[in-house]
Amino acid sequence: MRPIPMIGDVALQAVQRVRHEVDGGFALLPVEGLPGRLVQRHGRGSHVIELEGVLYGESALDDLRTLQELAVGGEEQVFSADIAAALDLHHVVIERFVAGEIAGYANHFAYRIRLVESPELPEPAPTGGGLGFGDLGFGDLGLPDLSLPDLGIDLSVLDDIADLAGDVAGAVDAALDAVDQLQGLVAAAGGLSVGNPVQPLADEIGRLGQLADRAQGAVTAVVTAFFED
Repeated sequence: MRPIPMIGDVALQAVQRVRHEVDGGFALLPVEGLPGRLVQRHGRGSHVIELEGVLYGESALDDLRTLQELAVGGEEQVFSADIAAALDLHHVVIERFVAGEIAGYANHFAYRIRLVESPELPEPAPTGGGLGFGDLGFGDLGLPDLSLPDLGIDLSVLDDIADLAGDVAGAVDAALDAVDQLQGLVAAAGGLSVGNPVQPLADEIGRLGQLADRAQGAVTAVVTAFFED
C-alpha cells in the first residue's frame, strides 16, 4: 500500500492529482552578434507541489478546518509524499488553498492546495570588531585559500615601503611649512638682497618627491605581480 501524503498531521486522502514544478533559475541574456541567447544560471527556484483530491469520512470536516488554519497561519509545515522522495524536500508553506463542498455527498470536500518549498536559511556570517580577513571567517564558508601566491618576493618589504612613504610624507609637509615661513620672511624683507634662501628647500622637496615616486613604483610592482599571477 502506498503511503498517504501528509501535511503536518493531516493525511490527504483520495489525492487524485499531484503536480511538481521547479524553476531552474536560468536567465537569457542577449549578446551582440550571438545567435540565440546566453544562458546564465542564478540558482534554482523553490520546488512547488500542487495536489488535488477529496476529503471525506468522519474526519473530513476536521481535516478541512485544519488545512484552512494552516493556510491562514502561514507557518512552515513538514510535507511527505512519494513525489517528494527524490527532491530532498521536507518543509513547505501553503501558498494557496481552495476547497469546495460536493453537493449530494455528506462530508465530501474537494480541495486544491499549492505547496512551496521553505528552505533552511544559511548560518549568518561571523562578525568581528576588526576588518582583518581572519574576522571574516572565510574558512568557515568553504571558500578556496585566499592567501597570497608565492611571487618570489619578500612581502615584508611592504612594511618598509609603508614606513618610508610615511617618513617621506612627513618630511615633505615639514619642508613645505618651512618654505612658507621663509617666503614670508623674504616678503617682509622687501628689497633686501638676501639671495634665494628658498631654493635649497625646494631642491630637498624635489629629492623627497623622487623617493616617494620610487616607493609608489615598488608598491605598484608588487600589486601588479599579485593580480597577474
